[in-house]
Amino acid sequence: MSELILSRRKLFMLVGGGLAAWRPLEATTSGFWNKKPPGDWSTEEIDTLITKSPWAKEASARGAAPEGGGYGSPNGSPNGGGMGMPRIGIPGIGGIGMGGGGRRTGGNRGGGRGQQGGALYRGTVRWESAQPVQDALKSPLPEEFADHYVIAVIGFPLPGGQRRYQDEQGDNPPRRSQDDTFDNLKHFTTLQPKGKELAQAGVVQQQTSSNSNLLFGFSRNSLTLTKDDKEVLFSTTLGRLVVRAKFDPKEMLYHGRLAV
Repeated sequence: MSELILSRRKLFMLVGGGLAAWRPLEATTSGFWNKKPPGDWSTEEIDTLITKSPWAKEASARGAAPEGGGYGSPNGSPNGGGMGMPRIGIPGIGGIGMGGGGRRTGGNRGGGRGQQGGALYRGTVRWESAQPVQDALKSPLPEEFADHYVIAVIGFPLPGGQRRYQDEQGDNPPRRSQDDTFDNLKHFTTLQPKGKELAQAGVVQQQTSSNSNLLFGFSRNSLTLTKDDKEVLFSTTLGRLVVRAKFDPKEMLYHGRLAV
């Protein structure tokens, strides 16, 4: 009798272990993007993919808007920390937005003030170079981003007084001022798999379809990502706002392959 009970216990343990091992795999292949071709995706599904999916995360940052164009944190660290840094959060996804020029952005800039002081800004951080995102947006990336991982930061105020320049001088702000702003941004924008060396952005551009969208490119030659990486942290500093988002490569599978 005791042998029968022991056998039953072993059976339950084996079955339970099998379910535990199966669930993560099932979760990575259950998305609609793995079940039907892009041409069959509905508008609602596309909005979900570009705003709330393994490739799109909502991020928030609290602090003063980057009107003055300052860079870095008060303690000199590009990744935050120290006294006076804005509070960072990666909450659940918020609303859905539409960018200019017909390109969906998913940005949702917040303007409320929290109890901790400073305005709370919300936006979206999206892995723009991932194939499912490209299939959803149907808009190719600029050629400067060839052979780069591309991360889009959507909905946050731009540093360096970019909006002020545009208000005063139309849609074409001074080229040199814009270049200086983007060169500074490169130094304070990183992509880092957990336990590995980080990479700095090598290309930064503002999307022409939206004044509040920035594209950050990281050379694929300088950083190798695999589906075995536990998580990948993106971080950028926009004036006094620090924007971060975490991505899980195990969830970023598109038809069985890592899509980044």
